[in-house]
Amino acid sequence: MSSNTASDRTRLWTKDMQKKHFADEAYIDTEINLSSRPAAGNEMKYLQQALDSGNLSALMGGKMTPLFEQNFARMLGCKHAVALNTCMSALHSAVIAAGAGAGSEVICDSVYIFGAMAVLYNNAIPVFIDVDETTHNMDPDRIEAAITERTKAIIVTHAWGLPAEMDRIMAVARKHDLMVIEDCAEAVLARYDGKYTGTWGDIGCFSFQASKQMSLGDGGMATMQDDAFYKAVANFALAPTFLSIAHTLDYNYRINELTAAVGLARLETLEKEIGRLLDNAGHFDQAVEGCDWITLQRGPEKAEHSFYYWAGNFIDTDNGPSLDEFTQALTESEAATLSVGYTKMAAYDHPLIKNRAAQAFTDPRNKDFESLYEAGRCPVAERIVPQIILGYTIAPDDTVKRDAEKLHEVIRKLS
Repeated sequence: MSSNTASDRTRLWTKDMQKKHFADEAYIDTEINLSSRPAAGNEMKYLQQALDSGNLSALMGGKMTPLFEQNFARMLGCKHAVALNTCMSALHSAVIAAGAGAGSEVICDSVYIFGAMAVLYNNAIPVFIDVDETTHNMDPDRIEAAITERTKAIIVTHAWGLPAEMDRIMAVARKHDLMVIEDCAEAVLARYDGKYTGTWGDIGCFSFQASKQMSLGDGGMATMQDDAFYKAVANFALAPTFLSIAHTLDYNYRINELTAAVGLARLETLEKEIGRLLDNAGHFDQAVEGCDWITLQRGPEKAEHSFYYWAGNFIDTDNGPSLDEFTQALTESEAATLSVGYTKMAAYDHPLIKNRAAQAFTDPRNKDFESLYEAGRCPVAERIVPQIILGYTIAPDDTVKRDAEKLHEVIRKLS
């Protein structure tokens, strides 16, 4: 690595750069830790039990990880759960289980980059389709046209905690015999038609990263009903040693017993926490009520939001401010939990994709992908992502309420 590259990378990952450009990392703040969630239940009790046992890995006989998996699966009503070190590990393992590698494609939505990254990890090609303007979720009407003989799976992201239209997506997937991977990183305990996210598709992938609804610092979970998918993910992700003999190219994505112990405790208070987020989202709802140039990100009646973020859509109208005017006013209000524009780009405009900075793009088995990333491919995503308004509901209640009042005052002045 050249010194210039190292310098650039250091610059890109300063706190100021993260705060400015990455709304998904809203917990990073030099003065306020917006994602702080102190122990509120049995965390210390279960941690002490894990330490007293002397087993800090389930591979060596630890009991916390199996209990965490069993309780998570029971909560969602699914047969299996595999605890992992991150949600990206779950996504990568799911892509492997789908049989997606060089020479194959996986359909992804065009707002988030994470599903596409998991596809590229395994040298397959991500194919982006457009989203619905109101929900920010994958548009089911656009899936079929993106399917080719190389398509192996569909990765569905539940945007900001709002479930995608899984009944329609599953119908298309089953028609074409495609695996469905749900990215539930932002949607724990969200439900569609009474059924939890992570139980609709073949594999659900959850995040317990520090900013998420259920914060363990880091961690993830893969859920599934099918025994074969359970065995596949367990093998790919948990790197069983078999007396130190490598039989397949597996990955060491195991969670440790201490993280699982905290997860076990936080499952017990998760429903209460989601209720708090719904209340906080209500403050932002009230702040924009009656504003004809901000609409809410909501789905059909069957979709129950779990509000990792409250989200709104800025609308250009003759009676409202410009996007720049609104953004400037919101910045001047110093609302710590509010941001505009998310990444400001569709997923295929990220440098990773534009610069073809993955081995998959040089593999001769991957052909005819250049047109998949041309400007204008997903016009809805290109238009709405820079205009998405996000409110971080996980922040302390008084901070959210204060920021909702600031948002309302900004709207009042600009209207």
